[in-house]
Amino acid sequence: MKSLLILSFALFTAVSLPSCREKGPGEKIGNKIDDALDQRPGEGIRDAVEDVTNK
Repeated sequence: MKSLLILSFALFTAVSLPSCREKGPGEKIGNKIDDALDQRPGEGIRDAVEDVTNK
């Protein structure tokens, strides 16, 4: 029983982790829209730094 629980947890982890690695096209477009509509001072600099560090 314990080995079945460990096996199912390992399988779930192996399947779910790769899906979190890269942003999808919808998330990328959403971030660009958010960046375009953001009016806070200094936000453009912050976004540029995030873009450089995320590559």
